[in-house]
Amino acid sequence: MVNFKESIFNSGHIVFKVDELADKLYFVKQGTLQILDESGGLISTITKGQSFGEQAFLIGGIRGATVKAVDEVICIEISSEEANSLLGVASNLLIPVFEALLLQQNMTNELAKFRKN
Repeated sequence: MVNFKESIFNSGHIVFKVDELADKLYFVKQGTLQILDESGGLISTITKGQSFGEQAFLIGGIRGATVKAVDEVICIEISSEEANSLLGVASNLLIPVFEALLLQQNMTNELAKFRKN
């Protein structure tokens, strides 16, 4: 069994920036975060029970947005290595399903950027 790290981010903390290497996946236990585009515009908001940073599942994944804490945030953090290790012991069907979900999430994020303009 894997023991995941718990991370705490204070209000205003930048968890990661667009174009950085995607090395961690996060699950929100408490608090609110904003997903921001390259210019700092709001794409969406993330709250308790949601996840972000899914690009960490992709080898060489790059962040497509910046994530900033709105208030005190507590997250469960899963490293890229841990995430891929979990996929390695999963059913062969799970990997293509997960990759399809990642693609869908990326497309949704890109559409949200265009809707703003």
